[in-house]
Amino acid sequence: MPWRKYHTIWFVMAFGWVALYVVRMGISPVLGMIMKEFQISYATAGSLFSAIFLSYTLMQVPSGYLGDRFGRRKILIISTLLWFFFSLGTALVQSFVMLVVVRFLTGFAHGAYFGNEKPTIVAFTPIEKMGQGQAVSFMGLAFGFFLAVFFSGMIADYTHNWRWVFVVFAFPSIITSFLVFKYVQDPKPVPKEDAAQIRAAYRKAFMGRDLWLMYTLGFTMLYAYWLLATWMPSIYMEMGISTITASSVLSGILGLVGLPGLFIIGTLSDTFSRRGVGRKWFVAASALIWALLMFAMAYAVEIRASSTLITVLYLTSGFFAFGVWPPYYALLGELAPKEIVGTTFGLANLIGFLSSWVAPFFTGWIKDTTGSFSGGLYVAAFVLATGIILILAVKTPQRQKSKSKSKSKGT
Repeated sequence: MPWRKYHTIWFVMAFGWVALYVVRMGISPVLGMIMKEFQISYATAGSLFSAIFLSYTLMQVPSGYLGDRFGRRKILIISTLLWFFFSLGTALVQSFVMLVVVRFLTGFAHGAYFGNEKPTIVAFTPIEKMGQGQAVSFMGLAFGFFLAVFFSGMIADYTHNWRWVFVVFAFPSIITSFLVFKYVQDPKPVPKEDAAQIRAAYRKAFMGRDLWLMYTLGFTMLYAYWLLATWMPSIYMEMGISTITASSVLSGILGLVGLPGLFIIGTLSDTFSRRGVGRKWFVAASALIWALLMFAMAYAVEIRASSTLITVLYLTSGFFAFGVWPPYYALLGELAPKEIVGTTFGLANLIGFLSSWVAPFFTGWIKDTTGSFSGGLYVAAFVLATGIILILAVKTPQRQKSKSKSKSKGT
């Protein structure tokens, strides 16, 4: 297959996710060291992790709008430069309040990426390869997750100082800025629409039934994801794995498992979509299997099963926790109004990332209250299970189209 421009776009955007995720997730394996230095509880540590997502979430709609209005390339370059400096700033903080403030500011910079990266993939990728394009892009997220969680613990153990993690992890961000500057151009502008059409597009994005089902579905899936991403190293330590390196290595493998999950499910969703099978069935099936695995993991933690069994359940969950997103975002791109794709994706991520305010803190609170992470895992499994109902209720574009054809034949 000849190399096309959209392949370059895919891989530049994927590298951006690597750079973003090492800064975002590098804090997870070293939460214990931070808790010890600043004398904070599990719940407070969870709220620290949530600080970056508060600002990240608030930035979603504004970032999508800014990209739609001024060009996505500019926003991508500025955002990656900013989180380079904020990562270095994280290493310099001298108090817990300063740490919260810097992580909060980092979230604003990170928040400008998603609402412009996903529409860039949509703009340059042929519709028949959309699942694969979203998969390759998010493979950077999965690999970044692996690098962050795998190497963060190693860096902290080697240096005996969690701050060096954020010095090392700052540099992929500056590389991303250069790659976007060199290889990414804004797509051809959409012809100007009249005011009534623009209002209709915003009305669909903010009030459309199917889009709101998708937004809420994103919340349920991200709730389960962020529980695992935030607390899995601590869950391993609860199960008797005592070193930061060991727990972070086991937790980081989730990102490697996510790589085939993203590519396989994304590619299959493209193949079957061309044959008339809607992408929503891949989302529903992945969410169902993931929910069952989360229930099993919760029970395994409750009865203090072997770390081997918990690892198998955790890594199998990772295949679907990552793999569910390519068909989800491909379907969201099909449903989004073309005039304001960035705003629509930003709104979807805003609703979805409300879970990142809740899941780390609430799970930490359950741990503080009960002494175990099993209750938090049960809650996440239940929340995830509700998402299956939501995706089954979505009317896909193909179904809507076939209905309109049948109506026209009847008249």
